[in-house]
Amino acid sequence: MNAPIPPHDAQRELEQRALRNVRGLVDKMDAIEKIDRRTQIRLLAMIGIGALIAVGVIAAVVLFAPAQRAGTTITIEPAKPPR
Repeated sequence: MNAPIPPHDAQRELEQRALRNVRGLVDKMDAIEKIDRRTQIRLLAMIGIGALIAVGVIAAVVLFAPAQRAGTTITIEPAKPPR
Protein backbone atom coordinates (compact mmCIF):
# COMPACT_ATOMS: atom_id res chain seq x y z
CA MET A 1 0.00 0.00 0.00
CA ASN A 2 0.89 3.61 -0.25
CA ALA A 3 2.60 4.82 2.84
CA PRO A 4 1.96 8.42 3.84
CA ILE A 5 4.68 10.78 2.61
CA PRO A 6 6.74 12.18 5.46
CA PRO A 7 6.24 15.95 5.87
CA HIS A 8 9.80 16.89 4.95
CA ASP A 9 9.52 14.95 1.64
CA ALA A 10 6.24 16.72 0.82
CA GLN A 11 7.84 20.07 1.57
CA ARG A 12 10.80 19.20 -0.62
CA GLU A 13 8.47 18.16 -3.44
CA LEU A 14 6.63 21.49 -3.22
CA GLU A 15 9.90 23.43 -3.24
CA GLN A 16 11.16 21.56 -6.30
CA ARG A 17 7.89 22.13 -8.14
CA ALA A 18 8.03 25.84 -7.27
CA LEU A 19 11.63 26.06 -8.51
CA ARG A 20 10.68 24.36 -11.78
CA ASN A 21 7.81 26.82 -12.23
CA VAL A 22 10.12 29.77 -11.59
CA ARG A 23 12.68 28.38 -14.02
CA GLY A 24 9.99 28.03 -16.67
CA LEU A 25 8.95 31.65 -16.17
CA VAL A 26 12.55 32.83 -16.37
CA ASP A 27 12.99 30.91 -19.63
CA LYS A 28 9.85 32.55 -21.05
CA MET A 29 11.07 36.00 -20.02
CA ASP A 30 14.45 35.35 -21.66
CA ALA A 31 12.74 34.33 -24.88
CA ILE A 32 10.59 37.48 -24.85
CA GLU A 33 13.64 39.67 -24.23
CA LYS A 34 15.49 37.99 -27.10
CA ILE A 35 12.58 38.69 -29.45
CA ASP A 36 12.37 42.31 -28.22
CA ARG A 37 16.10 42.77 -28.78
CA ARG A 38 15.77 41.54 -32.37
CA THR A 39 12.82 43.85 -32.96
CA GLN A 40 14.77 46.84 -31.62
CA ILE A 41 17.76 46.03 -33.83
CA ARG A 42 15.53 45.79 -36.91
CA LEU A 43 13.80 49.05 -36.05
CA LEU A 44 17.13 50.82 -35.56
CA ALA A 45 18.37 49.45 -38.88
CA MET A 46 15.24 50.68 -40.69
CA ILE A 47 15.58 54.13 -39.12
CA GLY A 48 19.24 54.28 -40.15
CA ILE A 49 18.47 53.26 -43.72
CA GLY A 50 15.64 55.80 -43.90
CA ALA A 51 17.95 58.54 -42.61
CA LEU A 52 20.59 57.65 -45.21
CA ILE A 53 18.01 57.77 -47.99
CA ALA A 54 16.75 61.15 -46.76
CA VAL A 55 20.30 62.55 -46.62
CA GLY A 56 20.91 61.24 -50.14
CA VAL A 57 17.78 62.89 -51.50
CA ILE A 58 18.59 66.20 -49.80
CA ALA A 59 22.18 66.08 -51.08
CA ALA A 60 20.96 65.38 -54.61
CA VAL A 61 18.56 68.32 -54.50
CA VAL A 62 21.22 70.65 -53.14
CA LEU A 63 23.86 69.57 -55.66
CA PHE A 64 21.73 69.39 -58.79
CA ALA A 65 19.35 72.33 -58.27
CA PRO A 66 22.07 75.03 -58.58
CA ALA A 67 23.56 73.22 -61.59
CA GLN A 68 20.29 73.57 -63.48
CA ARG A 69 20.05 77.28 -62.69
CA ALA A 70 23.67 77.99 -63.56
CA GLY A 71 22.88 78.27 -67.28
CA THR A 72 20.31 81.05 -66.73
CA THR A 73 21.69 84.54 -66.28
CA ILE A 74 19.68 87.57 -65.37
CA THR A 75 20.91 90.95 -66.61
CA ILE A 76 19.86 94.04 -64.70
CA GLU A 77 20.03 97.22 -66.71
CA PRO A 78 20.98 100.43 -64.96
CA ALA A 79 18.15 102.82 -64.15
CA LYS A 80 17.72 105.91 -66.35
CA PRO A 81 18.42 109.17 -64.57
CA PRO A 82 15.34 111.33 -63.89
CA ARG A 83 14.89 114.40 -66.10
